[in-house]
Amino acid sequence: MSAAGWFGSWRVALRITRRSALRHRARSALILLLLFVPAYAGTVLLASWSNLSGTSAQNATFTMGQADLIVDADSPIVATLPSGSRALGLTQARTVVRGPDDLRVSDYEATDPEHPLNQGRYVLRSGRAPDGPAEVAVTRAMADELGLELGGRLTAGMPQRELTVVGVIDWSRSLRATGLLVPHDAPLSAAGGKLMVQVPPGSGWSPQHNGSYRERSAPTAAERRIEAAATVLVVSFAGTQVVLLVGAAFTVGAVRQRRELALVAAAGATAAQVRKVVVAGGMLLGAIAATAGVLLGLATFALAGPLIERIADHPLTEVSIPAGQMAGAAGVTLLLAVLAAVLPARALRGRPLRGALGGQRDQSRLDRVALLVGVGLIAVATVALLVSGNPEGQPAVLAAGGVALLLGVVMCTPALVRASAPLARVLPMPARLALRHAVRHRLRTAAAMAAVLAAVAGSVALALAGGARAVAVPSQVAARPGQVLVPPELADLLGTAGLARLAAPLPARAVVPLRTADNVFPTVFRDLSDSTTDPTVFGAHEQRDIAVGGAEVVRLVTGRAATTAEAAALDRGAAVVFNDALAASGHVTLLPGGPEPSSASPTSLPAVVAAQQEYFVKLPGMVVSPATAQRLGLDTQPRQVVIDPTRTPDAAELDQANAVLLQAQLAAGKSRSPATVAAVEPDRDTGDSTTMYYLLAGVSLLVTLVASAVAVGLAATELRPDLATMAAVGATGRTRRRIAAAQAGFIVGAGTLLGLVSGIGPAAAYVGFHVELRWHVPWLALLAVVLVPPVLAIVAARGLTRGGLPRLRGHERGR
Repeated sequence: MSAAGWFGSWRVALRITRRSALRHRARSALILLLLFVPAYAGTVLLASWSNLSGTSAQNATFTMGQADLIVDADSPIVATLPSGSRALGLTQARTVVRGPDDLRVSDYEATDPEHPLNQGRYVLRSGRAPDGPAEVAVTRAMADELGLELGGRLTAGMPQRELTVVGVIDWSRSLRATGLLVPHDAPLSAAGGKLMVQVPPGSGWSPQHNGSYRERSAPTAAERRIEAAATVLVVSFAGTQVVLLVGAAFTVGAVRQRRELALVAAAGATAAQVRKVVVAGGMLLGAIAATAGVLLGLATFALAGPLIERIADHPLTEVSIPAGQMAGAAGVTLLLAVLAAVLPARALRGRPLRGALGGQRDQSRLDRVALLVGVGLIAVATVALLVSGNPEGQPAVLAAGGVALLLGVVMCTPALVRASAPLARVLPMPARLALRHAVRHRLRTAAAMAAVLAAVAGSVALALAGGARAVAVPSQVAARPGQVLVPPELADLLGTAGLARLAAPLPARAVVPLRTADNVFPTVFRDLSDSTTDPTVFGAHEQRDIAVGGAEVVRLVTGRAATTAEAAALDRGAAVVFNDALAASGHVTLLPGGPEPSSASPTSLPAVVAAQQEYFVKLPGMVVSPATAQRLGLDTQPRQVVIDPTRTPDAAELDQANAVLLQAQLAAGKSRSPATVAAVEPDRDTGDSTTMYYLLAGVSLLVTLVASAVAVGLAATELRPDLATMAAVGATGRTRRRIAAAQAGFIVGAGTLLGLVSGIGPAAAYVGFHVELRWHVPWLALLAVVLVPPVLAIVAARGLTRGGLPRLRGHERGR
């Protein structure tokens, strides 16, 4: 075929497609919507990503500006800096701020925000940078909390001083942060200064220390691989979902176009030219959707800048449009549209299109071939997921395995629908007719089912991956949850009356001053070196302090009142042990002289174990009575004061308590960064859930519901001739509605179950690939994914099916 003929055939195909799209506006609008969503979302995400944190250099700039290094001002590394280096002073500390209600602690920075080294670290929202010791700039979050405006007055510092608000800023590393910014020569507390350093380009110098260094802020190779795996998996799965969703609409559209295509074939068009008409539909609608998606996505990015900043927690500065990425998003959308149209076009091969003019029924002979191909894809996908499901796997293999598994299940769907035909004999009449109709038109049924299973597979994979729990980092539990620990220097500063005022706002059961021995050290008898990653091991080795007291200490450490046996043990000179690793055969051994080796002989005491496998590193490991301490010659010193609550204090109660502590520090003339107290938090499982995860979960749920709606619509359209026949022979509207509901329930229910199977494999491989994650099944989320779509589909189909006699167009009567 000549070039002119080739282009001419495509021109004719596009003309036919344009007229068909205008004639079937509802179907065209649905396909446009399905293609528009990925183009639009991809444009907004790409534009946001490239302007916020698309590279490690941007992340480093948000924290370090243009500096290569941040070190302590008195660090020896300063003397080794190469000649030509630029330096700028920086103080990062905390200070006391007087709010409208009481005192509070706030982070602050002291530096010159307009210096070139600070470029990228701050965003000036209004006003100007502070100049002089009487001026301050505040973050937007703090301005909102304290109701501050330009020209307002603020009292802050240690000691306190009056400041005038001359600017509102944001810290680029976190827009949610509350804080103050003052000139470098007017810090708000006596804190150690730092230097921001920029070394000359090409110097080849690198620091040998533990300070902040730009290259160290870049993600590691493992983090980049995890990010690449997640990105590739999400993009590939989302692309496959779009292809299957749009492909389902194209499949039914091609079938409903059979009369038009048959007329084209009767006019002398070849089979290839007829298929071009279907493919041209994908090209035309894809081009429109891609263009509209990119343009509206850029408009949304421009108009929704503040919202995007809040979601990303970073500012949009020096905005640029990544033209190459935008063209890529449009090209991918067009490619997805063409791919979605290719399969229905190829399915027309070998069909007697001209027979459609006489109402010849569609018969598919590809079930066995599709089943064999599908089984092969599932086998290949299983191998790929097993190979890639480890920290050394490849992201591309992981994504390819997930897509291959999804496509393999889709290819098996027509055969599975056909295999379900015998079930019709045992079903009630509405379900029996619905199932037989689905089997008779299994290609269109499989297309609708594929749309559902693709969406559900994405939701399942996302739920499982997002529900995975991070590996617990070995941690040492300081004290019982809710307890407030007051260090001895703060307790001395407050005094007895001050401690009472500190505990007054808290739900305190008791205020217990702890005194511990400093000239005797208990030994650990149990060998705890077998499990070096178990946090209880570290706790058992650290909880060795010997407290001197009575039943109040027992209650403090165990959370319960002392038993009769424990009280009796203290009375007779024995020890009550809270760290069971210290006791052996009912005794504890005390070594004089503390933890260092000593020539003195050890002392053995009878012991009652009050707690098992419950270690708190800031609480004593045992307690003896004052009489026993005097008999043993123990020297005691104040360890800390513990406020034992009836429940965990809330933030407001802690703020009131800290206001008392801050007032005491100001009254004592303290100039260093203020100290505060906090309640001990209970250990919580950490998940991999982020803002982006919740955003993707919402999009996935929306796609699942859209896919279910598409499936219900396709099922309702295909049932119209049969429902008309049922009405003609006397079936009531209720019966017809039950048939439509059964059809929708079968398609969406089966698609949901297949999607559940298809989503488990990629999620398991991703969890295996991510070295920090461990498998955790979110049963509630999975239950919602499996049950909600079928129930909504049945309700929608039943409610949307008309009770009156269905009206058919002329071309539908002959089907």
